[in-house]
Amino acid sequence: MITKKIKFQSIKKTIVKISNDYGFSFAHESKVEDINYLANEINVFCEIKNHNYTNIVEREKRYHSEREDYKNKVIINAKGYSQSDWQDYVLYYNEEEITTPQDKACFNALVIHLKRTFTHQNDYIAESFDQIEIDGKIFKSDPYNRDHFCIDHIEFPSDEEISNEFTSIYGDDYYKCIVKTNN
Repeated sequence: MITKKIKFQSIKKTIVKISNDYGFSFAHESKVEDINYLANEINVFCEIKNHNYTNIVEREKRYHSEREDYKNKVIINAKGYSQSDWQDYVLYYNEEEITTPQDKACFNALVIHLKRTFTHQNDYIAESFDQIEIDGKIFKSDPYNRDHFCIDHIEFPSDEEISNEFTSIYGDDYYKCIVKTNN
């Protein structure tokens, strides 16, 4: 009997596949948390014009004063992708109270978040799996890790921006990142 040793070459790679996550609302929750923080960091009062929607600032703000206590106002128009997705926020404030760089940054960030009420909500799921190549044949494992993340600072992120955001959050301990989204 003749025995022969067979030598084969295998290469293992970690692949990350990123896709839209329509069942997760991390971007919205993140936005609400940011608005909560910003609205309570500075002294403002907010009213809305479209009462078909909840006043997100009023829901999050712990008011210590009334509208009449403010001298200045700014109107923020938020528009979505359909005609019914709109809101006009009237943000009342006292300019002399928003003087430090931190207060100004909070105020500006709050205006930006309110303007983006209906947009900039991109949730993604990243699934990691191993790919093993043995003598030219490719075998893929089932996903063993699922990470959720959002991008709320870009309205329509490109595949490269999505991949870069994932890498900035979770690191680059993978061979290849595949982005398959409907953006």
